[in-house]
Amino acid sequence: MSAAFLTKVEIDHETAYNAGLRDSYAWHKRVWEMFPGRDDQTRDFLTRLDGIDGGFRLLVVSATEPTKPSWCPEPAWHSKPLPESFLEHSRFRFSLIANPTRKLRSESNPKNGRRVPITHREDREVEGKMQPGLLSWLSRKGEQHGFSFEEATVRTIPKPRQWFLKKGAAGVHSATEFVGILTVTDPAQFRAAVAQGARVTTPVNHVIYARWEPNRYTVTFDNEGGAGCTTATVTMGAT
Repeated sequence: MSAAFLTKVEIDHETAYNAGLRDSYAWHKRVWEMFPGRDDQTRDFLTRLDGIDGGFRLLVVSATEPTKPSWCPEPAWHSKPLPESFLEHSRFRFSLIANPTRKLRSESNPKNGRRVPITHREDREVEGKMQPGLLSWLSRKGEQHGFSFEEATVRTIPKPRQWFLKKGAAGVHSATEFVGILTVTDPAQFRAAVAQGARVTTPVNHVIYARWEPNRYTVTFDNEGGAGCTTATVTMGAT
């Protein structure tokens, strides 16, 4: 019996460009093409996008089996059932990229407000008001989805800002990567979160969040018979 489906797509930069995959919102729209006929339904899948040498790797965990979209070449598509036994463990090592935010209320609009990114690790007091930090945000998600973690063992890694266009308007994501070990406290809730995604119920726009990292290359030097360094690993854009 399958708990969910795990799908991997690896494409090069040219394929991504030809498919119009130029920012995170474009990826968001293209991922929905894997689940045709569901435009008006609640999202029930999780995604992760990483930059790799020469292109991108997209991972999708979904409750239903996806369909290969037309923009994805056949050799780049890999999808398989996730065994039920995989979710029976009590502890998991995790790497989560998310866009934690908090609502910023104003005196003119105390009930509603715009959302701003959470960028500080610990809770902090600002002008007499307590602002939740990244660890508090993750802790709330754990309470909702059946897991806990030791704060001291979790790394919070800020990611570069990602700009995107949605219906002609510019937006930005300020993502954070959480890395650590979690303990399952409610197997049913945790299983639902993995198999169906963290269901979105708040009436705001939601998109997937991309993880972008510069390419790394190995450079070989010709010493012309002399001694010294023969290879070096360099990061694109670094000095």
